[in-house]
Amino acid sequence: MKYNGVIQRKFALLDTHVQELRQYLATMDYREFESSRVARLATERALQICAEIIIDIAERIIAIEHAGPTASAADALTRLQTLGVVRDAQPYIGIVRFRNLIAHEYEEIDPKLLFTLATTRIGDLLAFRDEIDRAE
Repeated sequence: MKYNGVIQRKFALLDTHVQELRQYLATMDYREFESSRVARLATERALQICAEIIIDIAERIIAIEHAGPTASAADALTRLQTLGVVRDAQPYIGIVRFRNLIAHEYEEIDPKLLFTLATTRIGDLLAFRDEIDRAE
């Protein structure tokens, strides 16, 4: 196995957060989500953790490949594309940008955007994991 156990543990953590978020939102419609501050905050935090995991994995792979440093998390994902580890960095850069939005524009995250990302784009997180697994 090319990539180390730290990356595998991060994959396991990513899987756990994705599964828990899917289960949490499975029975919730948008109206209920929008009216629940707790649901919105829990979703924000889960997505932020997932984005941080992706950033950590990207930076670790770049270090293993002696292909760094990079100036930003988005640059790290672009570097993974350059190295042939991921086919297209753009979906993952979008995840990082959303993480930045949560971290820096936290006063009010649009509930519709948050719900849409958490229910329709969550597969991008697992696609990242799958691409890294194939690259090993």
